[in-house]
Amino acid sequence: MTVKQILLLTSDAGFGHRRAAEAIEAALLEVYGEQCQATIINPLQDPSIPDLIRYFETGYDDVVTDDPTLYQIAYTATDAPMVARFIQNMTTVVLNNTLTELLAVHLPDVVVVTHPAYTQAAIRGAENLSRRIFVDVVVTDLINVHSLWFNPRADRIFVPTGNVYRQAIENGLPKERVSLTGLPVHPDFARETRDQKTIRRALGWDPDMTTALIVGSTRTPRTAAIAHLLDRSGLPLQIVVVSGGDRETEEELRATEWRGTVHVYGLVKNMPELMHAADFIICKAGGLIVSEALACGLPLILHEALPGQEVGNVRYVVESGAGAWSPGPIGVLTTAYAWLAKGNAELKKRRAAARRIGKPRAAYDIADWLIRQIEEADGPPDGG
Repeated sequence: MTVKQILLLTSDAGFGHRRAAEAIEAALLEVYGEQCQATIINPLQDPSIPDLIRYFETGYDDVVTDDPTLYQIAYTATDAPMVARFIQNMTTVVLNNTLTELLAVHLPDVVVVTHPAYTQAAIRGAENLSRRIFVDVVVTDLINVHSLWFNPRADRIFVPTGNVYRQAIENGLPKERVSLTGLPVHPDFARETRDQKTIRRALGWDPDMTTALIVGSTRTPRTAAIAHLLDRSGLPLQIVVVSGGDRETEEELRATEWRGTVHVYGLVKNMPELMHAADFIICKAGGLIVSEALACGLPLILHEALPGQEVGNVRYVVESGAGAWSPGPIGVLTTAYAWLAKGNAELKKRRAAARRIGKPRAAYDIADWLIRQIEEADGPPDGG
């Protein structure tokens, strides 16, 4: 048996690109095991990459947190087709040698990119090796995504929503190379089958209280303020707060004398368990956390969004009925009151909508596509 080689190229600008790659890797290993080898690499971590280029990733947090207006201007300006092509050509020149060497070392059957900057350079690297290597793209935003994602030379583009599917076609991609799969979330989100009360008991939570899950990070400075306001609101809520690696916020939360039932976590590895145990989530509008919540049928109160792609994520959630846009602590509180009124009637409606559009098996579907793509290229075995 020939082991199928799959190379996943990701970025650490934000959390979503790597988590999408990890979800696909996990699905491949679970379903196909020793039939394939999946490797995740961030090309920008290669020592050959100039520091200035690497800063676009390492400085991402500072830009989006300290100057979101600048980020919005840059995002909008680079989305113009002519500018997008220029950026594509520039990154191809910078990354050409690095990606050619990566492909020569790993000799993949398929390259999967979860960040659009690598697509053209990966295609060029495959050409440099004179080797048939598929280059597939996994789009990690939900609506109105950047035009850089739509490279006409990619072998296949996996898109998360009907909105992005239509955008891909409008950008000139042939329908037969665009697959509507959903955004890949880790298989753990699909594997969790315990009922809510059982999970809550295992976590040490009150099994009967309506539970709000607040997920923060270093990019969401108002996480603690939201938790404090909800705790003092008088709402019949159990509050679970995940600081997401923001140590300053975690220390503040742990030092607080709470009036109600509040559970505080730092950086967690059991997010699927926490989401399945909650009744709704309060978070920033990142593509991956939105998709993870929807995969659990979990309604969302979105209180922050980056200009550009995350504004589109808000639109997707709100227009589908699966959540609300409620900026700031007061906005979150107002929505929470509305959802919990009249026996949680509004919350139940939002939960039904979230379940309807959630795609917990997207990573499995993409994994199946990748393996089938390789097998069809290889053709039938000798004598078949």
